[in-house]
Amino acid sequence: MNFRFFLVLSAAGLVICGCASNKTRTVEGAFIGGALGAAAGGIIGHQSGHGTEGALIGAVTGAAAGAATGSMVEKQQAESSADQPVPQEQQVPAGQPAAVINPSANPNQIPVSQIVEMAKQGVDEKVIIDKILLSGSRYAFTDAEIASLEAQGVSRLVIDSMLRD
Repeated sequence: MNFRFFLVLSAAGLVICGCASNKTRTVEGAFIGGALGAAAGGIIGHQSGHGTEGALIGAVTGAAAGAATGSMVEKQQAESSADQPVPQEQQVPAGQPAAVINPSANPNQIPVSQIVEMAKQGVDEKVIIDKILLSGSRYAFTDAEIASLEAQGVSRLVIDSMLRD
């Protein structure tokens, strides 16, 4: 019975080591959860005379729970990084306003194209305005550029917050 338990734990260890090059949180969670589940299941199962079965059940359950947890962590990290403005040179597609007040002075400057995209996706104008204000973004537009923004669905309140002094 002890030999089978040792064999299961050894196999789990080899699997973990063999997949060490895969750095996703889902895989990492699955392997950590599987190892911990196998150990806990083996200990609990051993006390009732079913150590191997307990280790196998614990490994499967732990791997599933670990993968789910790792996946949630990945998703949260992706969402939080998507909320952060990406410092970059402003590349403005044709037909979009291009005037910006010194974008290199503010690495958190939100590209006009991102504001237009948020408006098109129906993001509440208060949320867009908060992002603009928190980033310290400042813009200067011609009348034609303002008309273009309005035509693309950007509200006047958002445009006014972009033009603040």
